[in-house]
Amino acid sequence: MVVLNLKEIFKRRSKFTGFYRLSPKEVRLPADMGELIEPIDVFVEITKEKGGYRVHMNIEGSITLECSRCLSVFNKDMNISENIKIEPYPTRDVIQIKPKDLEVSFFEDEENFNLVDLVREQIILSIPIKPLCDPECRGIPVEEETKGDHRFSVLKKLLYK
Repeated sequence: MVVLNLKEIFKRRSKFTGFYRLSPKEVRLPADMGELIEPIDVFVEITKEKGGYRVHMNIEGSITLECSRCLSVFNKDMNISENIKIEPYPTRDVIQIKPKDLEVSFFEDEENFNLVDLVREQIILSIPIKPLCDPECRGIPVEEETKGDHRFSVLKKLLYK
């Protein structure tokens, strides 16, 4: 788990950079989303901004997904590059959400910012809604009915009367 004390880091400097190799156990990706087999590499650069921080993040690795057409398991390379604004949760009970607020991630504690949560969020957002092993995937092959139950074929004749 990578926990950063942003308050302390930015007392001494204006920019923070770091490289992390996160294991699949650390990322804890939900099982229904896919599976990380190998560790992923994360390069992060954080700068202080008015009201929060700007996080530039590069995530590289591989994720195992299930094709939504043929149900076969396949690996997909990840090369995610994101620029995210993070802010503390609003303290008021009622807030007005503006369109620009939808592009912000929130954190609870400036002294214990969990970078892995943000990495997990970006991986989940990068997974296609309908993963395909190949754009030309034809799906599960349908077996033709060669032998059928012909006992009801007499009823079929009634449809045409």
